[in-house]
Amino acid sequence: MKKLMCVAAAMLLVFLPATVQAWGPEGHEIVGTLAEAMLRNTAKAGVQSILGTATLASVSNWADQIRQARQETYNWHFVDIPRSAATFDDARDCFKPTDTHPGAATDHLNCVVDRITFFKQVLADTTKTPTERQEALQFIVHFVGDVHQPFHAVGDARGANDNLITEFGSTQCGSRPCNLHSAWDSGMITHTGMDVNAYTQHLQQLITANHMTASGNPADWANESHAAGQTAWIDNGGVLDEAYYNTQIQVVDSRLALAGLRLAALLEDVFGASTPTGVTTRNLRLRPDASSAHKAVETIQKGATVALVEAGKTNNYYHVKAADGKAGWVLAKYVKLQ
Repeated sequence: MKKLMCVAAAMLLVFLPATVQAWGPEGHEIVGTLAEAMLRNTAKAGVQSILGTATLASVSNWADQIRQARQETYNWHFVDIPRSAATFDDARDCFKPTDTHPGAATDHLNCVVDRITFFKQVLADTTKTPTERQEALQFIVHFVGDVHQPFHAVGDARGANDNLITEFGSTQCGSRPCNLHSAWDSGMITHTGMDVNAYTQHLQQLITANHMTASGNPADWANESHAAGQTAWIDNGGVLDEAYYNTQIQVVDSRLALAGLRLAALLEDVFGASTPTGVTTRNLRLRPDASSAHKAVETIQKGATVALVEAGKTNNYYHVKAADGKAGWVLAKYVKLQ
């Protein structure tokens, strides 16, 4: 498995410039696999109506594979937020009229943040052609992964591609000098020793243990990545060692897990059936599982609206999402369905 993935990665590197990838092929496949496992039947059927027998993982690297042939898409994979800036600014970061790639002079959506929003609209528009909707879905699968890679939201040093580093004792990574961007794309993921399936299972356990849920919008996701990139920055000539890895691999895990969660939520929003809701008839403790055995996540006030994650009951509890985006379990008898 590892040998095949390395061969695939090497083949991509032959055709792609150094700044192309956000996460390596394995990272994008992990995000696609994780998201697809979380889709409910209606959304899963919607995806299949577009992709046929292909999976989200199998199309997750398509946007990288066509990038050389379609140069107008080059800037859509990242957002160049200055390292010194506090947050994303659409006017500053998504219009690049002096860029030399085709269409840049008139493209006001020339960044990953705006392109996720744009392609979600295309995907949801049933008047678009099958090819337009398929490409939109394939771009979305890839770009949601891209925006969660910290150095795809930092513009300095070409997203840290120019920051040459010593990575786990070596200055050479394959056929190229090691750099900070590529270490986040694939170097630290490879260092875990896990393949795509094992890594996906690892993230599923992380999501469950930490009660992680999808939240925010593409601009929020870029701001999170930008903040993570500021913290994880290594100057040109610096060292990525085991101490750095032990700290930052936790960030890698979190970003990949959130990418999968948010991709699934986006596709549920496009393809899923309307989400049933209920109103609480008393103050309710939001539990991390369908029991009273563990400490409550929070208290939901009487009269609050909650969205049902699953229609049925488990041990007399409903699996719900509160207005603040936190998910958990509440006693079903105190929720009046709408």
